[in-house]
Amino acid sequence: MADTILEGVESIRVIRVDGNLKIRGIESVAAGKVIIDSGATPEVIRNGNVAEISARSSATISLSPGVAIDVEDAAGKLDASDFATPLFLTRVRGNFHARRIGAVTIRESVAGNFSLKESGSVEGRKISGSLTVESSRSISLSQVAGDFYCRDVEGEIAIEKISGTARLNALRGPFISRLVGGHLEIEDAADVEAGVVGGKLRASNLRGALRAGKIGGKLAVDNAAGEVAAGYVGGNARIARVGGALTLEEVGGAIDLTGPYPAGRSWSIRSRGRVSVDVDAQSSIELDASAGWGRIRTCGLDAAPLKWLGRNHVHGTFGPDTASPENAASAENAEGGPRMKLTIETKVADIIIAIAGSRERDFRFRGDRGFGRAFGAPFEELAREIGEDVPAFVRTVMDAAGKFVAETGPLSTGIVREVKRSVSQGLREVERAFGEIEKSVPADVGEKLSSLGKEISDLVSQAVRGGTREARNEMRDRVREAAREMRETIRTAARERWSRGNDEPSESAAPKPAASPSKPGATEKLNREDAIMEILAAVKDGRLEPDEADDLIKAWMEVSRSSDARR
Repeated sequence: MADTILEGVESIRVIRVDGNLKIRGIESVAAGKVIIDSGATPEVIRNGNVAEISARSSATISLSPGVAIDVEDAAGKLDASDFATPLFLTRVRGNFHARRIGAVTIRESVAGNFSLKESGSVEGRKISGSLTVESSRSISLSQVAGDFYCRDVEGEIAIEKISGTARLNALRGPFISRLVGGHLEIEDAADVEAGVVGGKLRASNLRGALRAGKIGGKLAVDNAAGEVAAGYVGGNARIARVGGALTLEEVGGAIDLTGPYPAGRSWSIRSRGRVSVDVDAQSSIELDASAGWGRIRTCGLDAAPLKWLGRNHVHGTFGPDTASPENAASAENAEGGPRMKLTIETKVADIIIAIAGSRERDFRFRGDRGFGRAFGAPFEELAREIGEDVPAFVRTVMDAAGKFVAETGPLSTGIVREVKRSVSQGLREVERAFGEIEKSVPADVGEKLSSLGKEISDLVSQAVRGGTREARNEMRDRVREAAREMRETIRTAARERWSRGNDEPSESAAPKPAASPSKPGATEKLNREDAIMEILAAVKDGRLEPDEADDLIKAWMEVSRSSDARR
């Protein structure tokens, strides 16, 4: 069938194409010329220099330079390339691929995926599939229902809602989004602002600031020139090379901080998990740290300037005073100025401030017999990580298991096997260590540890069986209290042991005989991974909420902190 040729056209309006639509620019044709290639003769209505086109099949429209185009309804996919004039779209029911075109305006939606390369700005409403943009000017959309991949964009990217994962690279303008349902990964960008991120947030090489309201997963920031602020982080946080202020209002997991620490800035963090601060000889910090039920440890530092305001609250300074002109001039990499203010708060976890290479030396307890025979740094690191990472692990497992059960029914043996393998490996190490503790303490102390271990196990089982939320919260608090009592029992035994001196024999300090099968020790009553599996099953059956499971497991795992008494 012959092509339909239109002359003297300045604008084309495509009312409807029942198949696929291809639009391409052609430099070689005369100005105002339009060529329509369609399987069926298209319906064309001319109104001066404006042409309205309807086609009952797929069509290809070739445009001379300067002809604007408006597509009302494309039933199939749309492919546009090689024209500089604006493209207006109302509905595209398939995928949309565009290369080397001008600005794109989407009035309603693109039902499929949308890819844009080497083009102008994009604005409009909804992309029902995924969005991929490379080498373009700017993006402003209401919603992307799928994933978002972006690279080399000059201007601002503002997308109100991204339902999937967002991966962005080489952005010269800011990125703004109210909601990212999946992960958010950004590299080499300017300012970043995200209201809610459902998964993890990872950012590196930011020339500006990073601000986030709520992050469901982990947070990792490496090399940000400006401020970093987050209201809530569900998992662990890892922060390195931040040049501006840092504010982490609440972090559910552990926090790792790495310098350099900017002079004159304020860093404020609150965490439910362990906080580790790696410093060097040039770090100049004014510290205010409060560890709640945890402890504050300094490794390799001169702790003389630090003043203890309570059992686990310390305030003071360490490192060179770079505000002093002579120190600023002599200190390598020091810029001068006031000390950085670092405020840290935890509830039950430890705060560790250490110079690289000093932890293993400072963490090891001295002594070679009796209660003084404690465990080396590897076990301590393992026990601490188990207590902090299990809740986040459970949340991840429950998210996957919930989706699996909704689609297929009961939990598969594969998921159960993975849970057991991940949990039991660490718990066996904790139980082995507790077993060594029980053999090293006086007989009466060992019996008390056995009693407390049984009490903790029973409390966990009661909390899982159901009842009101208030009752389960009470059980969780009682687990924590029993764990604290176990810790204090071991610490008291240690103090009594060392107050008598290492070389003074004591009847009560004699190693107690191994427990008989009828009276198992505390570690045996922890029930290994079975307790974790029981909690997971309770969530699956609706007897526990996922957040309750997190809190319960976290409380239960605090028993492992009893090994801290060796210090």
